[in-house]
Amino acid sequence: MNKLLTLCFILLTSITFGQDMKFTGTVNDTINDQPLENAVVMAVRLSDGLLLGYTRTREDGYFDLRGVPIDTMELIISHYKFDEKRYYIIGSDENTEIHIPSVILPEQATQFDEVVVYANKEPIYFRGDTLVYVADSFATKENAMVEDLLKNLPGLQVDDDGNVSSQGRKVTKVLVDGDEFFGTDPTIATRNLSAKGVDKIEVYETEDETSGGNSEEKIQVLDVRLKDDAKQGYFGKVAGRGGFNSEYFKDLPNGSLFYEGEVLANYFDKDLKISVFALGSNTPNTGFSRQDASRFGLTNEMRGGWGSFMNTSSLNGLPENYKGGFYYSNKLGEKVKMGLNYTYNDSRLTTEQVRNSEYHFADTTYNKRDSSFKEQLQQSHTINLNLDYDINDKTKLKLKSSLSLRNESMSENNESDFFTTDKQRFSASDVRNESEAEGLEGNIELTLNKKFAKRFRELDVVYQLGYTETDRENTLNSNQFFGQFVTPDSIFDQQRTMTNNTTGHRIMVDYMEPITRRFRLKFQYRLDYFFGAQATSTYDRTPTGYDNYAGLYSNDFSNTRLENRGAIGIMYTDRKHTLELGSRIRNVKIDNINNEDNSVIKQDVDDLLPYLEYSYKFSNAHQIRFVYSTSSNQPSLDQLQPVRDNTDPNSLVIGNPELAPNFNHDLSIHYNKWNALKYSYIYAGAYMTYIDNAFSNAIVYNPNGQSVSTAVNVDGNVYGGFYAGGGLPLYKKILHFRPMASGGYTSFNSYINTQENTTENYNVDGSIGLEMRTDTIEVSLSASLSYNDPRSSLSMGLNEPYTVQRYKASVFFELPFRFFIESDAVYEINSRRAEGYNATPFIWNAKISRRFLKTGNLVIDASVNDIFNQNIGISRNVGTNIITDTRSRIIARYFMIGATLRFNNNKTKVDEGRNHWF
Repeated sequence: MNKLLTLCFILLTSITFGQDMKFTGTVNDTINDQPLENAVVMAVRLSDGLLLGYTRTREDGYFDLRGVPIDTMELIISHYKFDEKRYYIIGSDENTEIHIPSVILPEQATQFDEVVVYANKEPIYFRGDTLVYVADSFATKENAMVEDLLKNLPGLQVDDDGNVSSQGRKVTKVLVDGDEFFGTDPTIATRNLSAKGVDKIEVYETEDETSGGNSEEKIQVLDVRLKDDAKQGYFGKVAGRGGFNSEYFKDLPNGSLFYEGEVLANYFDKDLKISVFALGSNTPNTGFSRQDASRFGLTNEMRGGWGSFMNTSSLNGLPENYKGGFYYSNKLGEKVKMGLNYTYNDSRLTTEQVRNSEYHFADTTYNKRDSSFKEQLQQSHTINLNLDYDINDKTKLKLKSSLSLRNESMSENNESDFFTTDKQRFSASDVRNESEAEGLEGNIELTLNKKFAKRFRELDVVYQLGYTETDRENTLNSNQFFGQFVTPDSIFDQQRTMTNNTTGHRIMVDYMEPITRRFRLKFQYRLDYFFGAQATSTYDRTPTGYDNYAGLYSNDFSNTRLENRGAIGIMYTDRKHTLELGSRIRNVKIDNINNEDNSVIKQDVDDLLPYLEYSYKFSNAHQIRFVYSTSSNQPSLDQLQPVRDNTDPNSLVIGNPELAPNFNHDLSIHYNKWNALKYSYIYAGAYMTYIDNAFSNAIVYNPNGQSVSTAVNVDGNVYGGFYAGGGLPLYKKILHFRPMASGGYTSFNSYINTQENTTENYNVDGSIGLEMRTDTIEVSLSASLSYNDPRSSLSMGLNEPYTVQRYKASVFFELPFRFFIESDAVYEINSRRAEGYNATPFIWNAKISRRFLKTGNLVIDASVNDIFNQNIGISRNVGTNIITDTRSRIIARYFMIGATLRFNNNKTKVDEGRNHWF
């Protein structure tokens, strides 16, 4: 680690003392022969068009451009009112200071019968409210993908899972040329498309279509705009890697072979886009997002309830993943555009975990230790179809539809032991669960948008249909021992069948009427109809098979909900201010029906849901926004169905058909400021949510450690927090200093053994980072500290703060003879946890590669992951009255060799770079 830091310091120091060029002069206009303010002066390298530096002229027309590396370049001087001037510069150690006493910009060129358009050459600029990055203005390493480019853009952050944030706010949707690329998985685009094919990266805000009009919060969208030459012809890549761990050759139980493979091919011809891809891996570098792997669940509202067990940045298990699909988009005539994509996903995960749990009560404490082994398989076929029809220049019709077929299987063994504070075992259990499930999920959305002759008058009509269907078979075998552990005191040998289906219809009508140029009225009406049915049939085993009906663990339950909602709001907007104020009024009628005894629980709820949004623009690059909104959510069928779930016999769960909808108050404020010329930025924000009628649990613990949990409503749940960060360029914008901080507070109310319990948690996280990026070198150093302080009103034993320190370093070097070296290291310190969980792993990975062929598009590489074999999975979870520390078996040290071949129709190098050495 010390050697790595020393090497980084030497590199940074050597760059600091390098010699640079300096340009000075005065710019005048050709009409008035007066000094010209705010003319742009740019130095652009001739070999590849990379921006080496730029500045603007002062009020007296003077410019002073420093810190430009010695090279052969163009000095371009431009102003939007005049034509530009170009000077060709051949830099050398003897020719580093150039003074141009008087630059006269000529009149703009004009030609009859056509318009001459001059492109914006600034690396970062605003087009209205859209932030635009010019991709070629930012250096990226050779072989760079879009994700590598995003990491270089000021104000954007990319985490280990590939999730992108802008100014501290998560980017919800990633598009390619305005369209979703392979459905909703952004990493297929960001991790597989070449950075050199990108023209611009655009970031903007839009309405959250998935909220159904429930939220005033805008979502962030990132649109990857490709160059024209990348939109014609074909390009793609084929890659494969294989390897092993050290245990494999010792014939040990954990010995394994590893592999990674991927194929991506794209064909573009103007409006026609065709792409195919396939991925396969059994390493943590899966190339899959969190949404890739899905499991069955129950729907809430009209969305499917397919969750995920994958998190590639902290994968607690041994994965195996396969994924493939195709994407098609084309214009069918002048008015119709069609998009079609299909994805197949096969995700497998084997987990082995050891857990230590501390249970805290007002008058006692005990521990539980358990170990588990689980195997999961999840497969899905998903097809999405989009149709856009331009009826005329003011009326558009859009159809979005999705259909998914899914199946899964799971097998889990769990052994648990309960101990008193003096380490005496008083209870134990062994549980085996097996399940298989299959399901169908479909969604249709039809949108009509009509713009009228009067400016800002607009009508939107939306119809949505959602449908889910799930069938699951489950087998439970468990033994529970109380007292002397001679024979089981409780035995479950059951088989259950669970069926679930939901149907939802939604109609929304939005209308905007301008009153004046700055004032507008907004009207909305929404009608929701939702029906859900869930039946569970459980049978105990007898000598003749599973034929004894277990009524306690069976139920047939349905839920019907009808919602009518109207809303009115007023909007004021001018150059700097935007204010929207309004309220929604709604009525919800709910029937919860127990089909076993024909009992019905009816609910009739009226709500007033006010909202307020205000933003102030100091400039396009400097603004602040405040949002207050209210909303209400319905409980899921799992929370409502009055059936006892004994999937984990130590923790029984039962639903509550009298559970009422919650009511949420949401507050948020966000501030950001840019300085595009200096590449510096700062952002900060805070948020808070207060919930009445929140969904919570009432838990009763038996003396043997077994618990029974029932869903209940509670008041006063709160969560909130803050975040802040920024970026400051140092030394000619080669170095970047990136501090970040965040914090949070949660307060969760529940009932433990009929006593009210409030669980609070305070957390503070801070980090500092230093990055250096050039064409041939990338260095990143960071340090972070996370402090968590949980508290419980019932037991002081839960008040055990814990910390995580994390130190990271990564380097990338281009060496002579087309060799490249990459390395990264993470040192983590976990403290104040249970005995055996205060680990301090040091994870070091290294990779060497070389480019081949005339174009350099073939790359051969060799790598070692976790050189010191210290990778472990440790996590802590703090619940209502439980602290659980978990240690998981994960992939540690392994070795890989591989090759990547990139191809395109131009038969040229796919990723341009300096390549001085070949």
